[in-house]
Amino acid sequence: MSRIRWYGPTLLLGATLVLAMLVGPGMVRQIARSYEQARIAQVRQGLVDNPTLSTLSEAFKDVAEVVRPSVTSISLQTRDRVAGGRLSWAGGGSGWVYRYYPDFENDPNDYQDYIITNHHVVEDALTGRAEQVVVRFEDGGEYRATIVGTDDKTDVAVLRINRKGLIPAALAAEPAEQGEIVFAVGSPFQFEFSMSQGIVSATGRRLRDARVNNYENFIQTDAAINPGNSGGPLTNVRGEVIGMNTAIAVEGNPAATFSGLGFAIPIDQIVNVADQLIENGEVRRGYMGVYINDIDFATRRELGFKGDGVLCEPVPGGPADQAGIRLGDVITHVDGKVVDTSEALRIAVSSHPPGAEIPIRVWRDGRRLTLRMTLVEDPREVGSLIAPRRLDNPFEPQPESLATRVGLGRFESFTPGLAVRLGWAYTPGVLVRLIEDGSPADRERIQRMSVVTAVDGRPVNDFESFADAIDRADGETLRLTVKRWDPTREGQYEQREVELPVR
Repeated sequence: MSRIRWYGPTLLLGATLVLAMLVGPGMVRQIARSYEQARIAQVRQGLVDNPTLSTLSEAFKDVAEVVRPSVTSISLQTRDRVAGGRLSWAGGGSGWVYRYYPDFENDPNDYQDYIITNHHVVEDALTGRAEQVVVRFEDGGEYRATIVGTDDKTDVAVLRINRKGLIPAALAAEPAEQGEIVFAVGSPFQFEFSMSQGIVSATGRRLRDARVNNYENFIQTDAAINPGNSGGPLTNVRGEVIGMNTAIAVEGNPAATFSGLGFAIPIDQIVNVADQLIENGEVRRGYMGVYINDIDFATRRELGFKGDGVLCEPVPGGPADQAGIRLGDVITHVDGKVVDTSEALRIAVSSHPPGAEIPIRVWRDGRRLTLRMTLVEDPREVGSLIAPRRLDNPFEPQPESLATRVGLGRFESFTPGLAVRLGWAYTPGVLVRLIEDGSPADRERIQRMSVVTAVDGRPVNDFESFADAIDRADGETLRLTVKRWDPTREGQYEQREVELPVR
């Protein structure tokens, strides 16, 4: 009897352990699952009850609802001779309805509706590679479009169709700001009236492969933009157009698609160009005639200037020169707008037509002045505001000629702007950046950073005239007139003539 009492509890414990081993893992999993399900249900209910999320989602849907009716899909069509002359798709993009008021103040009910898109979207129709442009709306309506005008320098085009009752896009009154939520609407890869969302990554961007005479001030966004989005609107959370989707970063790969780097033209620039195209069929831009350069930290320190602005040099006889702008002035404002980069200056001035008189604020030797400037038509008729050279020109390639044989190398046109940066007095010529050790130039003690002003008696004004003078030299010696900044006399040069034997 005592043995039974001894083994009984042991057997019961063992049986319990075996049962727990067999049933326990499943039970543990079941308990964990029940806990997880309860947790998920609680979180889900929290999402359902979260008014912020519901409001945000509803706002996004509202944006889509108000924007879609004003968005168009644009297709270019050409005749396929293989298919019996039938029209076939030959490219395209997106667009949006723009309402133009000829005289809003006196008659707000007098308006005309147009379609805005990119110049590059309809370019083939301009060159004859496509025969017609077709605009399609979300409701299925298709209309053949007439090109009112285009501007390749800003990549803006205006179209017109024969349809009444268009719903125009609302336009933002304030410029885009970094960080705000935006939506890109269009027809990427012909998936019509698609919408993507992101933020404004940056403003005031210029594409690195842009041509000199383009006017670019892009909004950068990470909203998905792909081929076909070009010409479509970029809107804010109120459904107002803040820009037009135009380009993506491809980094040398023309087949590249969305990479989080999309670019849109700002709405104020679009309106300025579109209105001119509608009114005149072309864009006329004011010209002020300055060479410009962004100011880096070192230049600020040299000039004693604090703040933002653009270092300038007036073109002789140009509007800036006539307005009283001097070499070394820093332009800080154009018509009340801050200009902190060369590109901002270009855009600010180009938004005014020839003949406009605008105030220009400049910084000069510690003083701030306001000058009045009357813009003129660009004399080169290429739509460029700024002469296509900068104050800090990169080194010109050295001519493979007598110059290298006497030991001179790395030349740079010595401009007034460069003189300002170096703190020297200006004299026309070529700055020599390199003197070869042991060469004839070195033996005659020509120093690096000397300025050559004449070659064999021929004046030198810049690199081109220097290279021409060197090419014409044919003797056994090369006679140079050389100026060198004298650190003992502020802003002054010592000048001498040297005759170098040609090796």
